Amino acid sequence: MVVPTYWGPTQTIDSTECKIFDHPAALNCQSTLHSLLNSLEILKDRDFCLVIIIVSTLSEIEKECKEQIVEIIFPYLAKYEIKIFDANSLKRLKAHLLKSNVSKEACDFINLNNYPSVRNICSLAGILNGSEITIFIDDDEVFNDPDFMHKARDFIGKDIKGEKIHAVAGYYMQQNGGYKINEKNVPKWRKKYWNNVAAMNQAFHITIGKPPRLKPTSFVFGGNMVLDKDALIKVPFDPMITRGEDIDLLINLRISGIKFWLDRELYIKHIPPKTSNPFWKSVREDLRRFLYERKKIVDHGNVSGISQKDLMPYPGVFLGPDLEERIIKTNQLLFAEYKNSGDLMGMKECPKNIDIVSNNEFADFNTVDWLNKITAHWQEISKTAFGKGLDW
Repeated sequence: MVVPTYWGPTQTIDSTECKIFDHPAALNCQSTLHSLLNSLEILKDRDFCLVIIIVSTLSEIEKECKEQIVEIIFPYLAKYEIKIFDANSLKRLKAHLLKSNVSKEACDFINLNNYPSVRNICSLAGILNGSEITIFIDDDEVFNDPDFMHKARDFIGKDIKGEKIHAVAGYYMQQNGGYKINEKNVPKWRKKYWNNVAAMNQAFHITIGKPPRLKPTSFVFGGNMVLDKDALIKVPFDPMITRGEDIDLLINLRISGIKFWLDRELYIKHIPPKTSNPFWKSVREDLRRFLYERKKIVDHGNVSGISQKDLMPYPGVFLGPDLEERIIKTNQLLFAEYKNSGDLMGMKECPKNIDIVSNNEFADFNTVDWLNKITAHWQEISKTAFGKGLDW
């Protein structure tokens, strides 16, 4: 089981080196990690190695972050096998890989700079441990199903109707105890062209809300995934985007011939801290993500299972030829909202979002060559690293 945990300085620092994550815990505050570790008590099956991946927003606080995590996990060490992997562990591992004739270019591919790269380190933890199965959990969740571990093992690695299951997704239980996201809070400017909540809920209803228990899925939750070693070794997360790395992995797996399945009985409670990101910024992250993923599915048009239709209703609704129109009109509506409220910063940033359409950085980007390149790097690393242990 791998859990990334994100930490930042006690006060805001204006630094170009600062890595951007949604809600890193400040060093002088209690993080959500405590609640997750406390919730392990509910699990009937505790036969697993828990690896905490420490991610800091600044290199200068890496030592303090590790000291904080060591202090947090100390009370739990008598009950669980817990290991830590941090930036220094990665440096030592890279040195070992280089000595083992892994190319420098491949070693440079692994880092802790953004969400997809952090997920790759989570995968690498399972690979280093030589695990048959690796479970991805986030630190803003709590276990509330005593049989979670049993369910996580029910299908992975098994043959179902002649097809081997390499990747299984669970889902998030919302605050109200259900699986759907509350649509009442969707702002008016978002409803017509960028209603991701409605699209997700539609997908959730089809996949989570209806039998059978296990079925192919067009979406996954990064904090509730189960992958076997074959999937981990074969396919990396793509660091070209900074958000939506979980669904992007689903696309990468399909390109490689591996299907993601959703288990409608595998759930975990999600309790995310509030984010302070302004609307224009979250829209910008999403539009870049969908422009990139649309290019990827277009470039791989000869691969079955990754067309817009195959990924409907979510994320497919944002991967069609009308994506540019959705981006422009959404930002025009958001601009009007900012104008009405006198938000000058929002008024300034919305046109920049629209400019991303006309200056689409992915328009001429060859995702086939890129994916082949990073996959080769990843397989070079993973095959060398498998079973080498986590004590770096």
